[in-house]
Order: sequence, then structure tokens, then C-alpha cells
Amino acid sequence: MNFSNLHPQDEPSTNGGYLSTVWLKDRQALVLRKTRPGFDAPTIQTITNILSAIDRGELSDIRYLIYDFAHGAREAPSPAEGFGEIAAENSELIVDTPVITLAWARGLMSGCDFDFAMHCSAIIAEKNAHFSFLGDPSDLLGLYAAVGRTLGFVKAERLIENNTALTAEEARDLLIVRDVVEPQAGIAAMESYLAQFGRRYNASHAIYRAQRMVQPVVDRRSLSALERN
Repeated sequence: MNFSNLHPQDEPSTNGGYLSTVWLKDRQALVLRKTRPGFDAPTIQTITNILSAIDRGELSDIRYLIYDFAHGAREAPSPAEGFGEIAAENSELIVDTPVITLAWARGLMSGCDFDFAMHCSAIIAEKNAHFSFLGDPSDLLGLYAAVGRTLGFVKAERLIENNTALTAEEARDLLIVRDVVEPQAGIAAMESYLAQFGRRYNASHAIYRAQRMVQPVVDRRSLSALERN
């Protein structure tokens, strides 16, 4: 892979604001580590390139695309233009490809980071993670739509109006998070999780694909166009 602003390496970097990647060959998983909160223009372009390459069949060995939200406790700023498009493309990936997208939450998930995670096949949260609905209402439209689809819009509205912050366990109880795991350094927790999850890959892919086809998420491309108007 040779995408701009993407740095292949054996272990994720713990500093800098760049995207970095780890290829877990035995698990057929590409881990995309994001050490800066939010989605700026280079981040959006890099993820767009990856999603397009997968959709074209150029990265045929991938079964899992894991977004590692490793930015700690910093809140996400407003996203750059094009965020709605990649959120929609990411949500649709499960329909046309064998790739399951997982959002790996380590710390604070807010704003567009939380929004994007809701457009993955599932969210896996380490116990230290928490999920915030605090932010600019105009930046929460996509998150509101995605959470409303899961919880119902009345509950979603109350969470957002009250600026509610959920622990990982509370988010799991509300079915926002699929599984809560013990935090581990680097990618150790991911490897342990995939060792178990991989045994049910076929069933999980079929379920996630069916869920997306029967109950598609709100198309963020249309929402972005509405916001611009």
C-alpha cells in the first residue's frame, strides 16, 4: 500500500498526528490507527483511497478493516468537507465486499469520531472508552441519525439534549457497542479479539450485511448536500 499520509509499520506509533497502519496477516486485518481526533482533509482523502481500493478488489486479502481511535481524551473538531461521503462509503462496504469494518474505541469518542464509528459494522470498546454527545448540534446530525436508528429517535434526542456521556459498559447495554474488552498495549487486544471473532467471520459477515441491507443508515452524502443548502 502506498497511500499519502499512511505509514506502514510493525507497531502503531504513539506520537505524531499521522495515520499509520498495521497489517495483521494471520487475521487478514488492516488496522488504521488514528492518533489525532477528528477527520481533517488528509485523513478523509487517505480513507477514501483505502475504501476505493477495497471496493475495486485491489486489497483482496482483507477481511477486517479496523479503525483504531487512539487519540486519547481529546474531543473531535468539526470534520473537513467530504466526511459525509466517506461515512456513507464506509457503511456500504459490508454490502459489496467481504470486509467487516470495526471501530476500536480506546478513549473519548465524540463528534465525528463517534459518528464515523456508528457507520462501521460494529464498535469494540476498551473499558476506558467513553462516548460523548457533547458538541455543536450541526455536527451531530449524522450521529443523531445513526444512534436514532439503533435506539429510537426519542432516546437519541434525550441523550444529545442532555449532553450525555456513556461508559463503555453503558454503551454496550444500549447496543451501541458490540463488545467491551480489557485495554492492552499496542495491538495486543485486537489480536486477542480477532482470534475469537475470526472463528465466526462467515456468520458475522452475513448478519452485518443483512442488517445493512434491511436497515441502511442515513446516507451522509445526501445529508451533507442538505447541510450545504
